[in-house]
This record gives sequence, C-alpha cells and structure tokens, in this order.
Amino acid sequence: MEFKELLAAFAAKYGIKGLDGADDVVELDVEGIRLELLNDSQSRSIVACAEIGHPPPDSNGAFGALMLQANFLLCATEGSTLCQNPETGAYALVRPFPLALADVESLASGLESLVNQTENWRKVLSGLREAEAVQSTAPEASDSHQEMLSSGFFHV
Repeated sequence: MEFKELLAAFAAKYGIKGLDGADDVVELDVEGIRLELLNDSQSRSIVACAEIGHPPPDSNGAFGALMLQANFLLCATEGSTLCQNPETGAYALVRPFPLALADVESLASGLESLVNQTENWRKVLSGLREAEAVQSTAPEASDSHQEMLSSGFFHV
C-alpha cells in the first residue's frame, strides 16, 4: 500500500477528516497530542513523530541519559525512538511504519502506542522540571534531589 492509500483507508475506517491532503506530511491530533505523519519515499515508510518538549536548561543531561537508556533495545519506548529535533531542540518520539508491512490496524495500533509513550515521556519531563524547580527554590534540598536524579527516580 502507498502512503496516500494507507492514510485514506485509515481515515475512512476511523472517520478522520483532513488526511487526504496532497502533501507528503500530514498532521493528526490525537487526544491533544499532535502527530506528524511523513511520507519517507526513500525508505518507503510512514514516519510518525510526536514532540515531547524541551528539557529544563539545568537538568545536567538527566533527560538525555534517560533517553539513551530507554532507546536501548527500545525497552521503554514500545518501538519508538527518543530523539532531539535538530531544528528546534525539542525532544520527540519517532516511529517508522514500513509501507510493505503496514495496514490500517497496525498503523492504528502503532499510533496508539506512540500517543501513550508521548504522554508517559511528557510526565517524565514534567517531573524533571518539578524537581529542578524545587531544587532551585530550596538550595538546602539540592542534595536529595540530585540523589533522586541519580538513583533512577525518573526511570521509565
């Protein structure tokens, strides 16, 4: 199935308007999470992308370390890859769907997983921001928050 055919079948099955555009990039809002679906003609895949957000500037690389650990064997991402958008600096989840293997059901299942993982990773990022805010407003608590970061408090 081709990009446009798969999206048309997906839109028809789930009653979604607006996925029949002529572009090789379409946007889909699922429960307030914006997914970008891109036609990667070189790899013959649909690539789905969802932004997680920007980490706090003083996180000492804690979120980046978590991303690398989660990407190991895709153990904490359900098949998606955590990455950083080189243009915006925002962190995102990306998941490819090879067109040769994709059908409406597998696309729906994969997008549902991507949405769930995006929600989970946004919570992790929010927790990191909260810990940083507490650390910056209560210097006497900085040691305990650093222990939380290094002990895997934010581990997914």
